Amino acid sequence: MRYLPWQFSVCSALFALTGPFSQAAKLDQPAVLTAPASLTGIHAVTNVADGQAGYVHYFLITHPDGTPEDQVGIELEDQRIAWSFPGAGVIVSEFVRNGALDIAGKTFFIEHLHGIRPFRTAGEMQSLRKDLSRRVAYWVDEETPYCIFRQPGERLCLNCGDFVAHILFPATNTLMAGLPAEFTRNPGNMVTADDLLIYMLGLHKLPDAKTRLQKLATMDLPYSLRRDVAEMLQADQPALAAATEASTAGPAPARKPVSRIAIRRTQSRRL
Repeated sequence: MRYLPWQFSVCSALFALTGPFSQAAKLDQPAVLTAPASLTGIHAVTNVADGQAGYVHYFLITHPDGTPEDQVGIELEDQRIAWSFPGAGVIVSEFVRNGALDIAGKTFFIEHLHGIRPFRTAGEMQSLRKDLSRRVAYWVDEETPYCIFRQPGERLCLNCGDFVAHILFPATNTLMAGLPAEFTRNPGNMVTADDLLIYMLGLHKLPDAKTRLQKLATMDLPYSLRRDVAEMLQADQPALAAATEASTAGPAPARKPVSRIAIRRTQSRRL
């Protein structure tokens, strides 16, 4: 996924974005898994909805030249998406499930995969939502550019995963994200945005892929998310991963969601 080099820029106003950055073509709207604001534990969704501010959403985007790429953003109170987008930097745009997003005269195709509540308790989510607008505005105002990895001497920039990590885990040092100990206890190990997904699902406490896949088999998740995580974990346990998907997926949707796995294997990017 995307490198998160922990670079920051400064901002303070918010979401009055107009022109190509806010023009999105939205097509069908699927059913959504909803939940009360007081819900605790894991909650995954297939759309934006009231009460989901702060949810982290995963997308597959296709560049104008046909190159596919995974993308992650955060749902806002008004159900728009804040993210650092290629060719635009940190912006706020309309949510697109399956459709087009115009960026500086170039059209990107967007396919929404799934969304997930980033924190397990109502208290953590309340704290995030209370400060969400300010945290996002911090980056929007500065017109923070998009990058995969910032070279020495270049302007501070953020890629999509870097942006999400800084919103979820702000730190007093703006060059860093305040990652939980689960991400930092093993210095030298490259932390990835896949690790962030594993963390949000609560699988990070389990010791290996086998036990994580076994736990995944018991979780009530959207098909696309379950499939994505199973494939993510299957590198060393292909047979178990296949069995996990078969035993837990339930009825497959009419159109099988695109997996990020083929894309991820070409994007070995860290936080």
